[in-house]
Amino acid sequence: MALYSPRTNGLGNAAAYQVSGKPFLNTENAPASGGTVKEVVFPSVTKQVVVVNNGATGKNVKVAFSAAGVGNAKHFLLAPVADGGQPLVLDVKCTSIFFIGTDGSATPSVSIYAALTSIPPSECYNNWSGTSGV
Repeated sequence: MALYSPRTNGLGNAAAYQVSGKPFLNTENAPASGGTVKEVVFPSVTKQVVVVNNGATGKNVKVAFSAAGVGNAKHFLLAPVADGGQPLVLDVKCTSIFFIGTDGSATPSVSIYAALTSIPPSECYNNWSGTSGV
């Protein structure tokens, strides 16, 4: 006899990543280097994040999954300017991203698209902060 065992929607639930994501769009100004790191918090766990740097040519933006990652020499990605570069596409489950400009005087605009799952952010409570490489 089979017992009914309801499953909760969590990080290991493959079905949550197989369906189309709920759209999340936001445009923010990236602080100039040396400023306070900007965080964008998602209302649920993501399955994909796309970052488009709308800034001027040569004004890259550092993107990471923790505030410490933006300042670390090895734990961030560069979002190139949209004119000459491709959007930064990340197939990741996370609850927020952090970013800052690479130029001391520039504050480039950053557009963020995320495909959200139905998984609550409490399932990924620290956004991988403290994990090696983050």
